[in-house]
Amino acid sequence: MTETLSRFTEDLAAVLPDVDANTTGQYGAGIGSEDEPEQLRRLLAALREMDAWYEDLDREVAYPDGAGRCDLVLPDGTPVEAKLLRYWRANGDPEPHMYTHVFSPFATNTLLTDAQRVTDFAADDTGALLGLYYDRASDDPTTVSSLPDRYTPADLAAKVVADIEFWYDLDATVAAINRVVGLQHRVHKRAAVITWTIES
Repeated sequence: MTETLSRFTEDLAAVLPDVDANTTGQYGAGIGSEDEPEQLRRLLAALREMDAWYEDLDREVAYPDGAGRCDLVLPDGTPVEAKLLRYWRANGDPEPHMYTHVFSPFATNTLLTDAQRVTDFAADDTGALLGLYYDRASDDPTTVSSLPDRYTPADLAAKVVADIEFWYDLDATVAAINRVVGLQHRVHKRAAVITWTIES
């Protein structure tokens, strides 16, 4: 599965700049400010144009117990839950809900709770997570006095692993991280595609 996820991560990062260049959103040009369903729709359409392997990628597949739908199922059968990872709103203000949206084991539909659910999809109790990370350009000034130094994609990816293993009886591993720079939105100038493997 790690090899498949590495390929998937690399391919998403490869198509992201072109998708970004051709996205004019309601909160500014570029893909970074679009919502999760719209980003996935655009990125997956670009993947299908790039490589016929992705023709068999499925969206919104029902879980076996009928409780909800899995965001993606890769052509090899790997179930993937996806989340946007954005510290900043499109207007440049800090996004107050980002931390809960990703790291809370108590709320529903967070990256952590998705980790627990995704292993229920596959017969071998394995699954994957996808994070689409966005942040400011390195030379973009911010006015947040308590801004931490450690909020890079690698730091966030490692924290996800630590939190999943702390809260759940699951093994989490960072499969791949691919950076993308030079995006056109004034706030969401840099991106990273992050994937994790999850095993129970």
